[in-house]
Amino acid sequence: MPINQVNTMNEISTLNTLRQCFIDIIPDYDGRTEISPLEFVINLLFCYLGDTHCGSTEAIRRGLKNQTKKNTCRSSFWERFSRKRLTGFLKAVIVKLTKNLGTSIIGGGGLLNQLGITNVLVVDSSYFTLWDGATDDFPGTSTYAGIKWHTCFDVLTGKMYWFEITPGSTHDSKCFPNINSLCKKLVIVDLGYWNFNLFYEIKRVGGFFLSRIKSNTVIPITEIIQGKISKNLH
Repeated sequence: MPINQVNTMNEISTLNTLRQCFIDIIPDYDGRTEISPLEFVINLLFCYLGDTHCGSTEAIRRGLKNQTKKNTCRSSFWERFSRKRLTGFLKAVIVKLTKNLGTSIIGGGGLLNQLGITNVLVVDSSYFTLWDGATDDFPGTSTYAGIKWHTCFDVLTGKMYWFEITPGSTHDSKCFPNINSLCKKLVIVDLGYWNFNLFYEIKRVGGFFLSRIKSNTVIPITEIIQGKISKNLH
């Protein structure tokens, strides 16, 4: 089967999985509201996609109004926006998507085999505040003592791949799994790990990385794999 057809099938499978997760968890009808919970959550998420400039709750309310073509007053919007019900919906969707991630989204259609990837790893850290007396041994990011739990999980199996505990003041980029163990592995990181030297080392050993791009980053384009370069791209 041609690779473009496989990619199309993977995209359809991913979209169907995402759609089903939302439908299974969030009600599509609520007689008490003009905008159903499902419509509210989906359009709320779209407010954060792309360059929408939703920097305040009022901007989000206006964005929701424009997308649904339905009016909602400030008090009604804030009441729905701040309720634990919305948080519960989002948490439940994330849990369900995480469970389906390895099989339906990432593993579907042999995509990993096509890319030559054996594992998908996520690296991140969590900060924990300690009592003041521990400041000398565990300096934090402020006047309080703290520790950081740096960890790496395998998305496909849910197992912990690596972890390290450091003082809270330690920068994320200084704690990372052994680079030589990342051959044929895709490592997903946030901007706290954005470091060209780190990315180079991952590539050097035959690994892959995925991260957002810092807004002030200048990346020279040396090769276009597919498509054409945008005229607005500098």
